[in-house]
Amino acid sequence: MRLRQSHFFPPVPYLLATELGFLRGVEVVPTRTTSSAEQLRALLAGEQDLVVTAIDNLFEWTREGAELRLVAQVEATTPLGIHAAGDTESLADLAGCRFAVDAPGNGFALIAQRLFRDAGVEVDYVVVGGVRERLDALLDGQADATLLGPPFDKMAAQAGLSCVQDVNAVLPELPGQGLVVRAELLDSPELERYLGALVAGVEAGESMNDTHGIELLERCGYQAGATSAWGTRARTLTVDHRGLGLVTEIRRSLGLLPAGMALEELYDAEPLLRATGSATIGS
Repeated sequence: MRLRQSHFFPPVPYLLATELGFLRGVEVVPTRTTSSAEQLRALLAGEQDLVVTAIDNLFEWTREGAELRLVAQVEATTPLGIHAAGDTESLADLAGCRFAVDAPGNGFALIAQRLFRDAGVEVDYVVVGGVRERLDALLDGQADATLLGPPFDKMAAQAGLSCVQDVNAVLPELPGQGLVVRAELLDSPELERYLGALVAGVEAGESMNDTHGIELLERCGYQAGATSAWGTRARTLTVDHRGLGLVTEIRRSLGLLPAGMALEELYDAEPLLRATGSATIGS
């Protein structure tokens, strides 16, 4: 059985597993997605088996009827910044701007909503798509500001765009992207082998010289963002419960927390337990 994976940009554990040969015997078909809406459509249509995405997306996707579970966290955090064109120095300068998002009601867009709300700033949210598409919209003048992470944040800096707000400085417990799988595949041997390969990639990264790790990411397309991505790579695939709490609290503060739905209930640690044989995973 092939595992079809959708991601905006390949996560570091996947690249390590691929480059170091740990995926032998595991057939993974990667696809770059253009938006979280496209990820949901593909999951519902059975065209993708697992996706790398913002953990918050599980709230809306579950409400849409998708039977999904979070099985791993593939970044310690996602380094995010609000980047803007023109002479912009603070969030207040962005009042009334066109702010590019993937989907206005879930994912990283809620982080932007929280920061703007706390700053007392109102913006016009414009649906553009994934991180690559948002950077293009910024460079093309179709948007005035957006959230960007590696390697696109460094590309924005090289193009002369300014980083108005370091998101992680304000929200240090922000969790990185998660690996979300269709619930029917939770007990599959293919998923177990894949998670085992990712764990091997994470462990190899821990023993790898930083220079070599950064060079590997540069070869794989991270370019100027390689150093940042390497620094925030997953040191374990175990989901950080503090991060789940922060994501939930952000939704609650915005009045967007679905009644009767908890992220903890959408997280299944068992596939990772089986993949590693470790009694500490998910504890």
